[in-house]
Parts: sequence; structure tokens; C-alpha cells
Amino acid sequence: MNPSPERSLRNALDALPPDIKLRGSTVLAAVSGGSDSLAMLCLLREAAQEFGFSLMVCTVSHMIRDRAESDGDALFVRDFCSRFEPPVACRVVELAEGEVARLAVTRGKGIEEAARHLRYGHLEAIAREVGGCLVCTGHTRNDQLETVLMRFLQGAGGSSLGGIARLRGIFFRPVLDCSREDLAGWLSARGISWREDSTNADVNYLRNRIRHTLVPTLNSGFPGWESGVLSAAARSALDENLCRSLLGATWRHEEKTGALECDASVFAALHPALRHRFLKDGFVLLGVSHRVPSGFIERLARAPEDWPPDGDFLVSGSSLSLKKTGNLLFLSLDIVHTTKSGYLVSTCAPGIFTLPWGDVAVSEREGGVFLDGRFGPFEFPLTIRSRMPGDAVLMADGRQKTLKKLMGDWSVAPEDRDLIPVVEQDSRIRAVYGGALGYPDWYVHAWG
Repeated sequence: MNPSPERSLRNALDALPPDIKLRGSTVLAAVSGGSDSLAMLCLLREAAQEFGFSLMVCTVSHMIRDRAESDGDALFVRDFCSRFEPPVACRVVELAEGEVARLAVTRGKGIEEAARHLRYGHLEAIAREVGGCLVCTGHTRNDQLETVLMRFLQGAGGSSLGGIARLRGIFFRPVLDCSREDLAGWLSARGISWREDSTNADVNYLRNRIRHTLVPTLNSGFPGWESGVLSAAARSALDENLCRSLLGATWRHEEKTGALECDASVFAALHPALRHRFLKDGFVLLGVSHRVPSGFIERLARAPEDWPPDGDFLVSGSSLSLKKTGNLLFLSLDIVHTTKSGYLVSTCAPGIFTLPWGDVAVSEREGGVFLDGRFGPFEFPLTIRSRMPGDAVLMADGRQKTLKKLMGDWSVAPEDRDLIPVVEQDSRIRAVYGGALGYPDWYVHAWG
């Protein structure tokens, strides 16, 4: 039997590392007005005297819903805090209209991620301002399960499959072992009502599709699946700790260019699993804010297998460049990707062609012509180019879909859209080589 929400929260507070001193400090609770965060607030207030901390609340209005709904949530939280005895201080942060949407375009990760990025930035700033030791968020066991499923479906591995960390930096999830249903029931038993966020029903968000479609299917057809997923997540986190202990490589800053460098032989000697982690460490050091597709990371990680015995090598895409020069390897932001970079290659013979994002190898073997030895078959003559206005592809049902819509379906980052190769034969689009930059591919099988 699971412990009560009270016991679960106290267990989480008891397990905090000794360097986090709760007694005499301030704890900031991020409260949206929903059942999860509201229950967390009430539980923290009950525990505050026992653990000796002061409690403060912050609620963030993202302005991505109807203004009346956003304002209503903020007023609800502020009023709820005022009814405690003594009242709990509440800070309301209102983002500018359109701020989340603008950041979503810049980061290329979607509205939900942009809102989270802005919210966490404000929460951390306020915590530092008031001398807070922790920022508590109302993530639950359900959120943990949804996150692991979501990351698995997105092709993630390593630490990502470990799910939501209980403690990461200043952010702490004290009710992570409680289910959403348990917390709602705890509030209802005390006659406490909460607000419902209308975006929770919007299945345009992947998390909501998992919550409303996949999870009910698993519940009905695979009893006990939750325990299996959480056990796998715990093992992934354990494996990640082991891999980190074996990494044994570090990036060095190259002062003139701002790139990161390491010995190419050191990178090549790493196990591919460690190369993945080493590359991600580099992304953090470079300040990469956009999502780097897992397929592109895989391409970078396997680069040593493609290096020529003697000579330089370049792989680029997703606004990043990995370059081998002699025995040095350089990882850098690729500023070329910040401009429109049209290109066109017409070929009647095999060869290696340098495009703005790197090299593409065109080879011929029995069965036809292939790009990078895997994508095809095609026939000569062949044109490889960047997208053009009005480009459309033929779907299996005979309908046409614009290339803009196709790239939107693939969640292609804005900086990559003018780089993904379009393959033409007989003046018609035969394929879209998204795999070159870590995205899906599109290919017409019936041709003629």
C-alpha cells in the first residue's frame, strides 16, 4: 500500500541531501491552481513548522490561454494563499502576450517547452531573490510515467529515460511518489476545490495524447504496466550514473572561435554510448537551447566510423558542426545555419558532394543509386537541392502535401528547414532526405 500524501512528502523532505538546510530557510512553491500543485502547497504548509522553513508561493501566468482563464487562475491562487492563517506570501508573474510563442519559434521546441523554460527561469530568479533553498513543483507519479513514455516514443535514451529527477539543482519534486488521483482525493476529503487548465485536454500536445489515449489503453490491456515502466526508469538512471563514471573525456574551450575541442583519438576510443553523453555535455557547454534530434546525435556519435584514414571530416546540421582537423575534433555552433542557404547539385555519376550542412555521398550499386549508402534507390540523373517556394510531395492516397506542412509534421527546427535535401527526378520531387539531419525521410516508392 502506498504511503499517505503526508508521509510521502515528509519522506521526500527527510531524504534531501545534508547540504540543503531547510531549517531557517525559505521554500518557494510553484502553484498553478490545479489539484497537484495545490495539494503540494497544503502539504508543505503542514510540514513547514516541523522542518523549520518559511513558505512562499509563486504562480506564473503564461498568457497562452484565454486571458480571463489565465487571470482567474492567478487570482484563485493568490486568494487561496491569503486564507491561510497566517497568510502565505504569493508572487504573481505575468508574461507578456506572445512571449511564449516567440520563444517557441526561437528554440524550435514547441509552446509547452517554451512556457516551461520561461516559468523555470522566473521561479529560480525569485528563489534567489528571497534567499530560497528550494523551488518545489507539483510533479506526480503520473507525470513521471507520462514523461518516461513520451521520451521513449521520441527515441531518447540514457538519463532521459530515467524520467523526472526528484532533485535537480534548486528544483525539488516533493510529491513525485503520489498519484494525481491520490492528491485530488486528499483535497476533496478536506473540501478543497481547485482549477482545471483547459490546455490539459488539448491533444495537440504529445503529453496530453499520451495521457488521454495511450495511458487508458495501457490501463485496460496491461495491468501493472506502471510498476514496470518506473522500474525500467530507475534502472536507466542507475546505468546513466555508471556511464558517467566511465566517461573519462573533457572538452576544452578554443578561445579564438568559441568552439570546443578534444583529441579526435580520445573521442574515437570512447564507446558509442559514451560518445552520446560526451556530445550532450558539449551542447550544454555551448549553450545550445534548441532540441537536437536524436537521429542527428546518432550521426555525430558514429562519425569516427566514417572518418577517412588521413584527412579532415565535417558533419553539420541542427545549427551544430563537428569537424575533425588533423588529430583535433571541434564541436561548435554553425553560424551558417542562421541564414538562408539555398543549394542545388545535379549529378549523373557517383561522388561526394559538400552541402551547407556537410557531405552527402552518392553511390551506385545493383538496385540503383543511393544517398549515403542507404537512402534510395534512385536513378541518374539526380538533383539534390534545398526547398523552394511551392514545393509539395505526393502522398500514398494521391493527395499532395506542401513541404512546409510535411516539415511541420516532423517538428523540423526553423534553422534546419532550408538545409534538408530535396531529391528530384524528372523535375518532380522523389524524396525528402530528412535523415541527413536526424529527421524522418519521405520517399515515393511507385515512380513513373
